Amino acid sequence: MLSIGMAVGMLPTPAAAIVGYDSAYQFESAFLTLNPGDSGTFSVFFANTGTTSWVKGTATQVNLATCLDDKVTCNVPPEEAAFASGWLSATAYATHTKDSVIPGDFSAFTYTIKAPATAAAATYRFNGDLVLGSTQAKVHPEGYYQDAKVSGATTGTGVITATPAFASANDAMNFVSDTVPGIGQHTVTFNAPSLAGTNLTFVLIASGNVALNADGSYSFCDTNQDNKADIQTSTATVFTAVNGTAIANANTIVNQAVPADGKLAITIDSATRNQRVRVIGWQDKTQNGQLELTAQGDVNCDAYTPYNAAVDGAIAVSGRKFYTGPAGTFGAQFPDSGGAATCNPVFRFSSTLNMFTSGPTGATSLRFIMDANDIFRVQGTPVTLAQFKSSLTSGSTGTGDKVTINYSPDPAGTSEFNICSNTGFLAPTDLAAAVGNFDNGTSAEDVRLTFTVPTFNTTTYPIQRSFLGSSVTASSSNCALGATPPQQSLPSGNTPADSTFATVGAVTQNANGFPGGGEQATFVNFDLGTGGYCFRVRTQDSQTGSFSYSNYVPVNVTTAAGDTRAPLSTSLVLSTSAGFANTLDQGDKFVIDFDEPMSFSSNAVIRFTDSDCGSALNTGPVACAGGTTNTVADVICGTNATCTANTQNTTLTVTLTGSPSVVAAGSTAGLQYPVVVTDTTGITDQSGNLWNFASTNASSDRLLTNP
Repeated sequence: MLSIGMAVGMLPTPAAAIVGYDSAYQFESAFLTLNPGDSGTFSVFFANTGTTSWVKGTATQVNLATCLDDKVTCNVPPEEAAFASGWLSATAYATHTKDSVIPGDFSAFTYTIKAPATAAAATYRFNGDLVLGSTQAKVHPEGYYQDAKVSGATTGTGVITATPAFASANDAMNFVSDTVPGIGQHTVTFNAPSLAGTNLTFVLIASGNVALNADGSYSFCDTNQDNKADIQTSTATVFTAVNGTAIANANTIVNQAVPADGKLAITIDSATRNQRVRVIGWQDKTQNGQLELTAQGDVNCDAYTPYNAAVDGAIAVSGRKFYTGPAGTFGAQFPDSGGAATCNPVFRFSSTLNMFTSGPTGATSLRFIMDANDIFRVQGTPVTLAQFKSSLTSGSTGTGDKVTINYSPDPAGTSEFNICSNTGFLAPTDLAAAVGNFDNGTSAEDVRLTFTVPTFNTTTYPIQRSFLGSSVTASSSNCALGATPPQQSLPSGNTPADSTFATVGAVTQNANGFPGGGEQATFVNFDLGTGGYCFRVRTQDSQTGSFSYSNYVPVNVTTAAGDTRAPLSTSLVLSTSAGFANTLDQGDKFVIDFDEPMSFSSNAVIRFTDSDCGSALNTGPVACAGGTTNTVADVICGTNATCTANTQNTTLTVTLTGSPSVVAAGSTAGLQYPVVVTDTTGITDQSGNLWNFASTNASSDRLLTNP
């Protein structure tokens, strides 16, 4: 419905702001009331009261710009940016719906909003004003706004409860069964009295793939980016019974009826050591046995993605269940030929239970319990039980810490535990450097350092630098660790002297605590003087104070230093077409290969021009004729797309989470394949050279087609 514009808030009306351009507010559509996850459309009508026609796709196009709540600051992402759904850009809601608005005519400016699934109950105001698209100058400030009332987020919690509940205080451990079902059976009770007579679905999940949020909702990993939680697909742990009645072993229970009392006792079991799982029960409104999420996740699960309760219904997630091998027996564990305990990986650890598992392999690992009577060391340094637990890092594949154990299973006895390999704070082994102009200055005097984060290491990485001299050339002879990295003490062959290094900054990778093994970290040291430098990463164990040292990297900065060659894209391929076959749209995924390691900003922009005027070529778009125009639109990382680099930073995978942001509308709506890259920001090589997408090199590829 349209409502004559009494509902709109207006500021005092100033004069026209641009010569030849003026406008007057006419009327608007009704305000909206939405539930979380719902979409709605606003339309506002403005008359052209100036002397210049507003023409789409030209320098006279007029846009409805986004403004902040102060109603003055415009052409910036608004406070309500999370509601954006196919907006013209991050700083404009829409342009005029008519292709041409002559003086005296009027046009609608129409845009869609979508309430986030986690939006709090509130009224959200969308402020805007008309601007000239080519300059972003205001046409006639009037303080336009429209309101959307959101009922409040549905977390999906409370309707179903699980016992034991999610909190780590409820950790539980069982010995594995020899055969399933057996002694390892464990029961989780779900209670959903308000859902009696309906059905619930149950799945298992590796406990690290789910997080409990402060508001009681859940978020999940989605490493394959299918908008669904990464649940357990193996049969290492299975369901064996419901309400005491045995069922065929399975990793999913679909459409289990909720009895009149609302209680469902779900029993699980495992014959595989070092399983650490949770049980999930939910309504499964989509009836696909998958947990729907509000958006795509990222391939590393650096952040969890919220569960979409509005789509998939009420949910509850149980506490953690650890399945372990037998308890360790008295004496030196896994002894060598001389009877001394050997150094073996830690596979699982629960601080709540004071329990960890260790052994030469996961299949032969045993369970060990710690208490205050025991002796604890980290690489030989005595520590308390609390310090030992803080230092201990487990890894399900054996890539965590290693320990030696002299064990007494008697709680009154004394065990000795020593972390003999402390991977939780190790420095990286592949520190690399590039010299370039990374701050848009006048010369290549900046150093970009990159390294791969060690597996299961969530520490902070201090960057250290030694200045060798303004006339000294840095090389492996005067900048070297002197041994294979990482080293937990400085070997005799290291150079320069340890005392010459100073910390110049630090990198913290994966601050949410999810293991970051294999990911790239970057640090830039700006504005260095001419001379030779030696860089390293030195990490420190917070419990013992001991250090770990990376490889050393020599760097030379001169007035002519730096790589000046622009990188090429050697392949641009559409890997998934999820929407319309002839347009680049939501759900489409494409992959760009580069001929050298690259740097991608979190808000990188790739601008495409389409084929409205004829099929685009690798050399660029086809010239238009006969009144036709090509569509130009932006794919923006973090706004309408997720952008993920491979570990070598030579490949960028882009998945559209929304429609490309239209910069100039063409003769046909949307980006029509083939599309060609015609501009970009935020994509450079590691020396700061811009992507040379327009290269005439025969190996260069910037054309995206749907074969």
